[in-house]
Amino acid sequence: MSHILKIPDDLYAALQEAANASGLTPLDWIAAHLGKNGEGKADSTSARTLADLFAGHLGRIRSGGKEPLSERCGELFTAYLKSKKDSGSL
Repeated sequence: MSHILKIPDDLYAALQEAANASGLTPLDWIAAHLGKNGEGKADSTSARTLADLFAGHLGRIRSGGKEPLSERCGELFTAYLKSKKDSGSL
């Protein structure tokens, strides 16, 4: 079964913009924001963004090694890219 909703143009434009920003169709955007409970809000157990998912977990993931992986990331990545370019594999 399907239904037709009539909404004002300005509200549809805002819906379309929000959906585009999320990479969703307007229908998928509405469904994502209703959540599984259908009560007009997202299900509280599901994270909306990676930031929400990892909130409160910063520094709790260990790589198993002793090297500080979160220090100088930009500098190390730049050096890695330069070495790949210098070797001709970038």
